[in-house]
Amino acid sequence: MVLSKLKALGAPAESDNHSTLRSADGAPLTFPGLLEDNRRTWGDKVAIQQKIRREWQRMSYAEVYRRSYELAAGLAAIGLEQGDRVALVGENSIDWVCAYYAIVVAGGVAVPIYYDLKPSEVSEMVERAEAKLAFISAKGLPKFESGLSHVQSIITFGEGAGAREGVPGGFLRRSKPEILTIDDALGRATVDSRRKVAATAVRPDDLASIVFTSGTTGGMKGVMLTHRNFMANMVSVRNSIPFNEKDRIVMVLPMHHAFPFTVSMAVAPGIGGELTFENDLRRIRDRMAEVKPTIFIGVPALFEVMYRNIVHGIEVQGRLDTFEKGLRVAEATKKRTGVNIGRIVFRELHKRLGGSLRFMVSGGAALNPQVGLKFARLGIPVIQGWGLTESAPVLTDQRWSPRKFYMSNYYEEHFGTVGQAVPGVEIGLIDVPEKELYVHLHGEGELVARGDNISPGYWKSEDATKASRVGEWLRTGDVGYLDDEGNVWITGRSKFVIVLDSGEKVHPDELEEKLQRSPLITDVAIIGRKMRGKAQAWAVVYPNRDEILTRLAGQQATEDAVRRLISAEIDAHTADIAAYKHPTDFMLTDIPLPRTVPLRKIARGQIADSYTFDPKNWEQSWADLLAAAAIPAGDDDGEETAAAG
Repeated sequence: MVLSKLKALGAPAESDNHSTLRSADGAPLTFPGLLEDNRRTWGDKVAIQQKIRREWQRMSYAEVYRRSYELAAGLAAIGLEQGDRVALVGENSIDWVCAYYAIVVAGGVAVPIYYDLKPSEVSEMVERAEAKLAFISAKGLPKFESGLSHVQSIITFGEGAGAREGVPGGFLRRSKPEILTIDDALGRATVDSRRKVAATAVRPDDLASIVFTSGTTGGMKGVMLTHRNFMANMVSVRNSIPFNEKDRIVMVLPMHHAFPFTVSMAVAPGIGGELTFENDLRRIRDRMAEVKPTIFIGVPALFEVMYRNIVHGIEVQGRLDTFEKGLRVAEATKKRTGVNIGRIVFRELHKRLGGSLRFMVSGGAALNPQVGLKFARLGIPVIQGWGLTESAPVLTDQRWSPRKFYMSNYYEEHFGTVGQAVPGVEIGLIDVPEKELYVHLHGEGELVARGDNISPGYWKSEDATKASRVGEWLRTGDVGYLDDEGNVWITGRSKFVIVLDSGEKVHPDELEEKLQRSPLITDVAIIGRKMRGKAQAWAVVYPNRDEILTRLAGQQATEDAVRRLISAEIDAHTADIAAYKHPTDFMLTDIPLPRTVPLRKIARGQIADSYTFDPKNWEQSWADLLAAAAIPAGDDDGEETAAAG
């Protein structure tokens, strides 16, 4: 495939001096270099903290350095050699951080795996990576069921990690690898193993991680990411978003994913920030009130739940009318003057969120512009970025400007964009002939990227690596265009674009974004269907039961009644787009649509060809959905557990 048109943004990084292992601007090119910089620069400053059973556990930058190097020496004594893979399965914790750093300091390759996957999924990833060692949280041990042929030692961490006897899990009984605690591993360090680690030459292009993902071309693949990839992305992000050493970040996203990983393990330590882990989503507000974060990192599904709980909490307090009046005042003032007064009108809400929040960052999936607008009215900025695991992961982000947010309508007008290319990254467009998308005709195409943050390829999969490249450019699989300011606008995934018989294109994301604005629709997916030999776009809709019942005003929620309401909503919310883009028809479903774990994106590959709608099933599924999102009033810890707001 040839680049038919290329609008390149940003500039590629200058060549690095391998002898110093630093970039031209002095930034480290490896994790060991980052740890050394942090030890010298930030020393006793708190790097990470986490509250466990009412007690704060904290570790300074100097302590992270010492513990990571001592654990690396322990791994070397156990038998870790340069290039060996080590699985890392567990909840976010200080031990998780030190385990990762220890693996890469010793020259190993970390394989972070989501702890909440099914045992067979975890085992498959461990096997495919041929992991020699495995760090597994105590909670994760019982999940292993199948034998792992390569794992020689398992190191447990987290609460309960000291227990060795009676460990459940079929694979443990069959494979019988050595089981150690993290303290045992630390105790294995010797003078010789410390010397071995000190003499290990970790180079910028050595692998640091293998991250399993569906990739840009489908199917589970192991994305290889080097030290240079992560360090380049760290520099790009901190040069485009104003992080600084005074920032306090609350992290609730699991770090097996590249987005929270890079923020937690590279960006935050790269600027001397303070990182707080919270694994219980019920305690987000508690942590924010205690820590007073300046930045909060999330995914769209989390922000949607946060806003929903804010409104629900206010309604329970009997203050919904006052809240809605405040929204109207803030919105009217913004329209008339461009001034955002949300921080003043909703100052009590800001206090509950710690009172120091500068902005929130959304990544991992497309943010519904309406969610961004809702938070903006509250005086809470949500800026969005875009990237892939294959790019370690950030490719673009919206630049943060307090003046533009508080004194103009700039962000309201740009909530659909994912921002500009970060420094050191170039973004281009290519034709997608199989979808009849041509850049010179339509102004849009498949987005491609290049830079020092781009993965060298997929683990033991040359064909997949080749399929993901156009020359030196990475195919992202996303379709979009670039505006005159260099902002990237994503209109859909190339493989999900629906080509009608007329040759016209329907982008599911565009339609879904419009339909999600309806209060009557909770979930929606646009799919392509062949009906009587013709390609059509159909909507699959999971209705919002509470809003439907309100609209019906006492009438029975029969399938026909719900269909009439949803049909009218679809017509109303697609009135401003070309007729060919309108869904030909729609299906109602009485169960929520399948979503990915843990980023909660619609799992398009799991959408069925047909759905049924039974009001009784819908009633139960809606009750289950509310229960899953409900926030208990308290727990055995005695802490308040309401969600943010």
